[in-house]
Amino acid sequence: MIVIVAVVVMLNQAISASDVEAFLVERGWLGPLVFVVTMWILQPLLLPGPVFMVPASLVWSAPAAIALSWIGNMGASFIAFAFARWVAQDWAQQRLTDRLRAWDDRVAQGGVREVAVLRLFTGQITPADWLLGASSVRLTPFFLGTAIGIIPSVVLVVLVGASVGDWLFAEPSRWGGALVAIAIVGTLRRIRRRGNPTTAAHSAP
Repeated sequence: MIVIVAVVVMLNQAISASDVEAFLVERGWLGPLVFVVTMWILQPLLLPGPVFMVPASLVWSAPAAIALSWIGNMGASFIAFAFARWVAQDWAQQRLTDRLRAWDDRVAQGGVREVAVLRLFTGQITPADWLLGASSVRLTPFFLGTAIGIIPSVVLVVLVGASVGDWLFAEPSRWGGALVAIAIVGTLRRIRRRGNPTTAAHSAP
């Protein structure tokens, strides 16, 4: 974690938000294309969507950032969905619990509402794409439900991300502080989970 913090701080000292903006904007139509294709490649590998959407909110206007982030998320979701369907659907279908089986039956019969509701709660996280890929949902309901369900989170991240990003880029050391705070919270949660007898019993093999 210390290494990650050090690298992030050094990068932010060497590269400012204006540098990133210049790199993308000066390339004209290639700037948005590079942004979208990068999301399609890296987000299915578990890189969180906000990692891309927050910088987008600093580089482009809110409507443009929202549109590009939506396109990027849709492509990344499809790639993760297709991978899970190709690799894991048969294996996962044989291991569904009764509750997941009932949900799977619903998405197999329609699915748009169920996918949209799932997206409202999970946003663009890749495990949600894997879950849908392993389910029986058809491709069209997956696309429609995802297209509708991710809109609120994309809009929220872009609009809030602009102010948060400005604050972080204003002082490079703030990146380190934010990462350290996240690491501390994650460590405390793991310690609390291990110290909870009920949780420990459920997690035990």
